[in-house]
Amino acid sequence: METEIIDSHTHWGPSVTMGTEVTTEELLLQAEQSGVSRIVIFPFPSMALADEEINKRLLDEADRIRKFIPYYYIPETMKPIPDGKGFFGGKWHWMRGVQDCSSNYQALKDPKLEELIDASEKIDLPIVFEEEFAFTEDFVRKTKNLKVIIPHMGGLGGNPMDFLDTFKGRENVYFDTALASADAVMKFTDKIGYERILFGSDIPFGTMKWELE
Repeated sequence: METEIIDSHTHWGPSVTMGTEVTTEELLLQAEQSGVSRIVIFPFPSMALADEEINKRLLDEADRIRKFIPYYYIPETMKPIPDGKGFFGGKWHWMRGVQDCSSNYQALKDPKLEELIDASEKIDLPIVFEEEFAFTEDFVRKTKNLKVIIPHMGGLGGNPMDFLDTFKGRENVYFDTALASADAVMKFTDKIGYERILFGSDIPFGTMKWELE
């Protein structure tokens, strides 16, 4: 049986802040060159914050391209992943702000966050959760069985080793390898095994070929 490689972390569509766009053609070309079978796609944060309709366009594209696995970008309103609409997961990135800004810790006290977690656990879909370490720790503490995927092995939210040491015993917490060092990947694998580690390229910030190597 042929091994299936899934890229669990790519962007699709335009970015408001970067003035660029990741096209379907680019993703399919990289997949063909790298032997990637399926591709998780989600919108750029800046685009999702500017126009929530990007989620619908992304879902429509995934209906057209069967290789795509669509993830819903969770908006400022903390609207849960729509159940039964065709999404396979969700993405949370720097809530109530733009890329690379500090977390808004007030969100942790918002009743809508508890509602989001409850709804997500009921439909049993994962959330890629990209936040600062302390924010992530508080969020995970509120969950029971929600599958939380920490991108970059925590590298964009703090020290990856802090994430590893804190969540190694939480079976519902996973990590993706996007832009992580080979050394970090080895340390995580040695500590928690490979079952909770997902391959990701973070296109356009990385490429499938380079990240696989």
